Amino acid sequence: MNPDQFRDALAGDGVLLMGVVNVTPDSFSDGGRYYELDAAVAHGLRMVDDGADIVDVGGESTRPGAEPVSVEEELRRVVPVVRDLRSAGIAVSIDTRHAVVAEAAVAAGACLVNDVSGLRDPSMRAVAAGHDVPAVAMHMPVDDPAVMQQHTDYDDVVRDVISFLREHAALALAEGVPSVILDPGIGFGKTVEQNVQLVRQLDVLVALGHPVMLGASRKRFIGLLAGVEQPEDRVAGTLAVHLAGVQRGARLVRAHDVAAHRQALTMWSHVNG
Repeated sequence: MNPDQFRDALAGDGVLLMGVVNVTPDSFSDGGRYYELDAAVAHGLRMVDDGADIVDVGGESTRPGAEPVSVEEELRRVVPVVRDLRSAGIAVSIDTRHAVVAEAAVAAGACLVNDVSGLRDPSMRAVAAGHDVPAVAMHMPVDDPAVMQQHTDYDDVVRDVISFLREHAALALAEGVPSVILDPGIGFGKTVEQNVQLVRQLDVLVALGHPVMLGASRKRFIGLLAGVEQPEDRVAGTLAVHLAGVQRGARLVRAHDVAAHRQALTMWSHVNG
């Protein structure tokens, strides 16, 4: 799927699959495996072959306690990967919370900005608006993944997440961002039970009228609930969570295990008509 096809598909119906390429040495699920340019590009191409509609490239680990990365280093990691994947005709997303990185990645061909800090930064909204690219606003209680798990004291997690996303989506649209995808931020400043609540009530977020993305892939709460220690062994649990989200109206699924998700989504579509 090329960028124009992705944008058309986003405006239509059906579930889109986003593959994850972590160009980092320390991501929780596959840190270091795709850190070099050739390995990252090859992984992205393989994901498209396996059925990904768009590939999400990130150069900063956002796991709790991760070491901060300078903007210069993040740029060095992601821009060549974005450029090479886009040159291959692929729709590419940039996963960053820094406007400077988003700007460079969009200039290199990214057609979606995926901001884990929820489009809090006016400069990030300006990048998406200035380049006329859609953006993902993800909920995280603070703009610092290293300490996000210290901020899980919500009055009502579903209500608070929806309020945050509604407000930041409205700001982005008012400032010219063409469309906003909402992501409840599973695992980002949430307890195990709060993650479950957000998936159970995802239809309430969907009711706001924006496309909703769910990204629970290999996350710790699945390991804790299912008794699976290693992230790469959490594929079945991930599929269960993501299909529950799709059943409740999620339009995009962000996943590490693309082939398994493509098969599951294909069968879900057949079974549900």
